[in-house]
Amino acid sequence: MPFHFPLSSLLRLRESLEKNELQRLQALAAQIAQVRAEIELLDTQIELSRREVLEQAAAGISGAELHIAALGEFARLELRAKLIVRRDELERTRQVQQARYAEARQRREILSNLQERQRSAYQHEQARREQQQLDELFLIRRSSKKRLGSNSRNGASP
Repeated sequence: MPFHFPLSSLLRLRESLEKNELQRLQALAAQIAQVRAEIELLDTQIELSRREVLEQAAAGISGAELHIAALGEFARLELRAKLIVRRDELERTRQVQQARYAEARQRREILSNLQERQRSAYQHEQARREQQQLDELFLIRRSSKKRLGSNSRNGASP
């Protein structure tokens, strides 16, 4: 009879829940990476814009052009601040999700360990039974050889 774990359906459920929590965690990590990339791109744009304004100022720039450049930098800095707030929110959400995933994993591991212990006990019991059967077979053969040997010594025919 093959091994059967009575809580296998619960284990499958726990594995599924763990997988879902991991996928949510990975999705949050991807969102955080995306926001960080946007912040870096914005930082690069801000730096380039500042250099352009400095170069134009050295060559002569009108007040209107300087005002437009300042408005553009202000808008980029405002967007950067919003992205930082969004990144921080995602980081907090990721920490909560990390805890959820850890809990789901722990719950699954408890059942996996129980299944492994039960499987090991089952295999040990199966090996013990097989050895017992082999021992019994050996004793039966030994007993029949003794009977045959004693019958042939006494002059009896089989």
